This record gives sequence, C-alpha cells and structure tokens, in this order.
Amino acid sequence: MPEHKYASATTTELSTGSSSSLSSVSDTSTHPFVKHHDRTYIRDSENPYPLPCDLPEIHRQTLRTLTLMRVFGAPFCAPQLEDRPPKRVLELACGSGLWSSTCHEYFARDGHTDVSFTGLDIIALAPDLRKRGVNWQFKRHDMRKPDLPFPPEYFDFVFIKDAGLCQSGTAQQADPLSEPLRVLKPDGILEVWDSDLVFRALLPNPAPSPGLAEKDQEHANLTGTYTISSATPFAKAQNKFLQDYNSWVELAFERRKLTSVPCATIGLSFTTKSESFKSVGSRRIAIPLGEVRWEREGQNSDSSGGAPKALTADQLALRRTALLTIIQMIESMEPILMEASGKSQDEWDRWWAAMTSDLLQKKGLASGECLEAGAWWGQKG
Repeated sequence: MPEHKYASATTTELSTGSSSSLSSVSDTSTHPFVKHHDRTYIRDSENPYPLPCDLPEIHRQTLRTLTLMRVFGAPFCAPQLEDRPPKRVLELACGSGLWSSTCHEYFARDGHTDVSFTGLDIIALAPDLRKRGVNWQFKRHDMRKPDLPFPPEYFDFVFIKDAGLCQSGTAQQADPLSEPLRVLKPDGILEVWDSDLVFRALLPNPAPSPGLAEKDQEHANLTGTYTISSATPFAKAQNKFLQDYNSWVELAFERRKLTSVPCATIGLSFTTKSESFKSVGSRRIAIPLGEVRWEREGQNSDSSGGAPKALTADQLALRRTALLTIIQMIESMEPILMEASGKSQDEWDRWWAAMTSDLLQKKGLASGECLEAGAWWGQKG
C-alpha cells in the first residue's frame, strides 16, 4: 500500500503473465503476493490495492513524499505543533519510515529530542531508525483490519499519507477517521496528506486561496506552485494521453470500488467528523507538471495581460519530479489500465512509448495540467 505494502522477490509466491490471474488463487494468507511483468502486487480480490509492493514503488513514494514536504514547507501543516511539539507520534502506513525520520529531524533542530515515533505497516520494510537516533518502534499490522492495535487516547499526533487506496471493502472506508481519532489524545493532532489520481488543467493565474496564511502563500510563490480552493478554476486535462489515462483509471477504480479523487473524500471525512474536533484546517496545492503556456506568455485570468513568469531551476526541478512520480504511477497500474483500455500488450507498449515521449520530451503539458495535493488536519476535542 502507499509507500508501504512492499515485499521482496523472496516473499513473492506466484508469477503470472496476465492481469486476470492477479486474484486467481483463493488462499491469500498463504500466497499474499503475485508477480506480474516483474512487479509485485498484493493479491486480494476483496480489497484490491492497485499499486505494486516493490522497490520501484518505494522509490516513487519517496519522491512523492519529498515533493509534498517541499511544497508544504515542513513534514506537517498543523500550526499547533509548532508551539507544542508532540511527545508520542504514530505514522500509519509508514513504509520506509522516511516521514518519521524527517519529522524527528525537524523537531530535533529545535531541541525537541524526546519525541517518540511508532510506525505501523503490513510489511516490516522500515529500517531500525533507532540507529539514526530516532526514538522509534515498529508495529506490523494490516490497516484493512477494523481496529488499530493501540489503546485509546495513546498518541499526541497521528499522521497518514497516501492511504486513500488502502481501505476498499472495509469498515474504515465508511469512517476512515474513526480509529485514528480513537487512539488520539484530547487536544492531539490528526493530519492526512494525499494526492488525486486524475488530472485537470489549471486555468490562467488563479487567485490565491482565501484565508491562507501569508507565509504559506509566500512559500507557494517560492516553489512555483499554486494554492487552490473550491473556487479555483480548472478545465479538463488537454493532453490527450492524460485524457486517456483519466478515463481508464476512473473505469478501473469504479470496478474496484476505489476513489480516484481521495482529496475530495478526505475533506468530506473531516467535515463528517467535525464534532470530534475543536479546530480543523487544510491546504490544497496544485503543482504544474511542466512549463505552462500562460505563465510564459504572462496571461492573466482577467485578460488584462501581465509579466511572463520566469521559473527558477529549483521550481522546474520540482515540477519534473512531480511528473516523474505520475509516469511511474501509470506504469505501476499497467495491469488494471490495460484491462480498462482493452489494449493488447503491443498496443499498450506503443501508447506508453508515445505518452512518455510527449510528456517528457515534447512539452505536452503546456496547458497547465497539474498534480493536486492536499493536507487536512484537526485538533481533537
């Protein structure tokens, strides 16, 4: 699962050459993984997780985590944690433990070295962070089970990233915040990060998100990203290959009862659980995936013109990294996307070659296609 449902080749019990056989063996406890085109997947027809569980996926998730921490400016967004660092932190779906390690370093720079971290995942992938000076323990657990293995009101801070695809067919799908809130102390912080899996085009020069802190808008300007709200104007993706992908992933996810827009689902979850929080907040960011035509030409949304936007090398690199994580994600979901598209392997290979050439070499993203990411947090009442 996100950054975390990984297994080495030695744990992979089955190998297959067709996507239809990904769930062909019923005993998932004995044979929990399946190999398809040299990628390792969880094999569970009742809880279909569409991303692989292997080293390339670890790399992709690492890049995505670093990208989000860059655009948000820190490993968390909740302002309460700046003035009152937590004592006990839980990272759900911790994967390689990158976030916990980075968060430890963030607090330690200000002298807060007594923060303890617990990572939870289905696979013991994370290294022993104690060797890096982190007060760390790991708990192996399948998040698709209904209960977290911790007592009530145990943690000061619970963090979840890219876990929106972990909960299909479970009680957590209907109420994904219930268990994290149960193990959170009163006044503790719950924070969730995720990114949408379909892509839209940002229309020229959107207004800053209303009510956003000045420092957050300044950071968006620094990183060449855009703060977004429900009023931010978007259009459908103009790139023909992202149009193809959008239609296929929506069909594939509909069949598996997954959502391709977890950001909308998370926002709704916080609204639904509003009585559990004394305060809530959120930030939404759009990361353009390349050099945008209306930035280069200085077009404003009110057609009054404006100065062209010159991007720095760091801003361009950030966009390139975001794009790479998307291309890697499309590759990771090849089995279900091929099925949804109806393409043969040869047809898929030709589409893939044309897509990567268009996105990486031919500047096919000049219309403003972007990665939309969000952070939501609440202080428990």
